[in-house]
Amino acid sequence: AAIMKRQLCTRLVVAAWVIGFTLSSYHLVLLSELTFCGPNKIHHFFCDNSPLFKLSCSDASLLWKADSLLISFPLLGSLCLILVSYMCIFHCILHMPSASGRKKAFATCSSHLTTLAIAYGSCTVLYAQPSEDVSLDTNRTVALLNTVLY
Repeated sequence: AAIMKRQLCTRLVVAAWVIGFTLSSYHLVLLSELTFCGPNKIHHFFCDNSPLFKLSCSDASLLWKADSLLISFPLLGSLCLILVSYMCIFHCILHMPSASGRKKAFATCSSHLTTLAIAYGSCTVLYAQPSEDVSLDTNRTVALLNTVLY
């Protein structure tokens, strides 16, 4: 309550929405310029970027690179903020007087960090690499693991 005032919370939410909408709009503009002339079946569980780019008859190399850049900044930026937060949390945990309290806090943090590793690891594998040579089978497997495991 001392740090997170209502005004700061509102600003953070508005910033997240504006950044997300701006990045999505830019992506949709580039995506709308692709032409599709082959099969219209996406071999994936959902309409993901990689299978859509692979179906395109036009050159999607700019879109692969732009997509990778547009995803990497929010992905790595939020990951850095989370890691800094966890370093502060670990610092506080290490200064707790009770050993049982430290153990309980570390147990909670370890489950959170496992979830973060799954989420950020799969997002990095699926979206942050600009390679057009990514196998759709690998993409589908990671997406399935992310959905089921998470």
